[in-house]
Amino acid sequence: MMLLILSSLMIIAYTIYFCFHAAEKKETVSSTCGKCISMALGMVSSTIIGLIFDIFLPGELAYSTVLAIVVSFVVAFFIGRHFGLSAIIEAFGASFMGAMMGAMLGDMIPENRQSFMFITMDIIYVVTVILFMFILNNDAVKEKRMRRKIATPLILSLILSLSLIGLVATIEGGTQDVNKKQGNLVEHHH
Repeated sequence: MMLLILSSLMIIAYTIYFCFHAAEKKETVSSTCGKCISMALGMVSSTIIGLIFDIFLPGELAYSTVLAIVVSFVVAFFIGRHFGLSAIIEAFGASFMGAMMGAMLGDMIPENRQSFMFITMDIIYVVTVILFMFILNNDAVKEKRMRRKIATPLILSLILSLSLIGLVATIEGGTQDVNKKQGNLVEHHH
C-alpha cells in the first residue's frame, strides 16, 4: 500500500514539476519535439495511472479503466498544453491507450508481483521525465557551463527518487515477509 501511495505522489509531483519546467522552455522547443514529448510522457504516465487504479480497485477492470482514462486525460492536458493543440491531441491519444493498457496490466499481474511492477513503472516514469527535462534544457540552453548547472538538480532528483523507491520497496517487502512468517507460525500451532 505504501508503494501505491508513493507511486501516486511521484506522478503528481513529477508531472507538476515537468509542467512548470516545460512552461519556462516552451518557446525554444520545436512543434515536433513538443508533440513527441507529450505523446511519450502521456503514454508512460497513463500506463502507471491505469496500474494504480486497477490495484486500488481489484476485480473492477471496467471502473479502473474508465477512471484511469479520465485522470490520464487531465494529466495529458497539462503535459501537452505548453506545446500546442496538436501536442494535447497526441497526449490524449497516447493516454487513452496507456490507461487501458495499465489497467489491463494491473488486472493480469499476480498479487505477489505487484510491487515489482510498481517499482519498474516508477523507475521508467522517473527516468522518462528526467530525460525529457534534459531534452528541454538542450533545446533551451546551448552553453555547456549553464547546462551542467541545470543538469545537477535533475540528476540529484533522479537519484533521490530511485533511492526513495528502493527504500519503500525494501520496507514493504520486509513487512510482507514478517506477515508471512507470522501466518506460518499460526498455521503450525493448529
